[in-house]
Amino acid sequence: MNDAHHIHDELIEERKVSSVIHIVLFCVALTTVGVLFFLLPQEKISDAEKRRLAPFPTLTKKSLLSGDYMDSLDVYTADHFPFRSTFISVSDQLKLIRGFHSKEESFYNDVQAVDEIPSKKEATEKDIQGSDEALKNCKGLLVANHRAFQIFSNEEPMNEEFSKMINLYAEKFKGVHIFSGVVPTASDFFLPSKYQEYIGNEQENIAASYKLFSKKVIPIHIHQELGKHKNEYIYYKTDHHWTDLGAYYGYQAFCKAANLKPIDLSAMKSKQLQGDFLGTHFLKTKDQRLKSHPDYIKYWIPPVEKYAVKYDGDEEEEIKVFKTNDIVKNKYLVFLGGDEPLIHLKSTKCKNGKTILLIKNSYGNPFAAFLTANYEHVLVVDYRYTESSIKELIEAYEVNDMIILNGIYSSNTPNHIDRLRDIIELKEGTKNTFKKKKRKKKEEEAIHSDSLNIVIDSTSIIE
Repeated sequence: MNDAHHIHDELIEERKVSSVIHIVLFCVALTTVGVLFFLLPQEKISDAEKRRLAPFPTLTKKSLLSGDYMDSLDVYTADHFPFRSTFISVSDQLKLIRGFHSKEESFYNDVQAVDEIPSKKEATEKDIQGSDEALKNCKGLLVANHRAFQIFSNEEPMNEEFSKMINLYAEKFKGVHIFSGVVPTASDFFLPSKYQEYIGNEQENIAASYKLFSKKVIPIHIHQELGKHKNEYIYYKTDHHWTDLGAYYGYQAFCKAANLKPIDLSAMKSKQLQGDFLGTHFLKTKDQRLKSHPDYIKYWIPPVEKYAVKYDGDEEEEIKVFKTNDIVKNKYLVFLGGDEPLIHLKSTKCKNGKTILLIKNSYGNPFAAFLTANYEHVLVVDYRYTESSIKELIEAYEVNDMIILNGIYSSNTPNHIDRLRDIIELKEGTKNTFKKKKRKKKEEEAIHSDSLNIVIDSTSIIE
């Protein structure tokens, strides 16, 4: 009995010693990390992530009360964690072995549609339920033929909900011509035929929405127009967006719907940014097949004034329509400099007094400038971040025509549809699931970054 009691006491003593050792080691590690955080040189650019790192936030009464300061401090701390580059490098190596791979192809089942699903950490229970529905419509990302494809499943189509929202615009704004267009992904045009039976048909999903439009809504048949030019460079291979040429053909489709004459490509000066462009699909997968076949950015300049005005709440700032200086390596920022709540473009040649309102996400950035060939004023609203109601804008700018432009995923995602409905008559306090994302984006934009945060490189232009 005494031996058993003695062994029991020894075990307790060993556990106490072990606990003390763990506590000491934890405290030493925590202290070391804290000391290194302040002693190690602060990097401004992360080569591993290809982005500028967040600066130390400025403390103001407004930022403290709104919560912006603490959010920004969290971002700063995460961006400057000691040996962060090493951890990221290890993470990237682990990413290379995820998914399913063959000699010619790779499938990443955990890569979802870009910028379409809110973070569950930031979302409410309702938002999380909505994001679960959206996840069912995207089955990951396939890399084949040196090109990345988002796999649209169409398991939970939201044609009825999307069309009801579009029809509501027509009911609310009877004096405005309402146009709506949905942009497909590259999958419907370039996906290898052996995979076609495993994905949802984007053209059929788009047609199902158009069929439910009221007679007051004019559909823009973007898919059909792009299909005529599928042998051209209409989509990036490493990114989820269409190219400027693809956006031009989308503009042509709008002109057909609106009975307007589109400007010819030959009537516009074209430019190409120097250097390669590796887009969102590469950044998410680090797939070397994509890296070995990078994209490039070529764009056309319609009759638009060199400078536009962007509005962010009460803030007003002049910006370049085509941003070519001091941009990050995400050359897609050449189009309007990125996503902004509201931008006002003016035409240099079209003096017909007409105004068009483009409600869009990032697909609309290269599309917007072409409209200046047919309208004197072009208002560009990013529905995710705008703080102005559409009703107020229509009254203030005497809008004649309106385009609601979506990608296939946003037209089938609940929080995008809800947000488009909310901004019709946006009221103070209206919940926006994109707000926190925009808060972080503002912090990045303060250091001339972007939503993809790519590292700065040459900004020369090839004529």
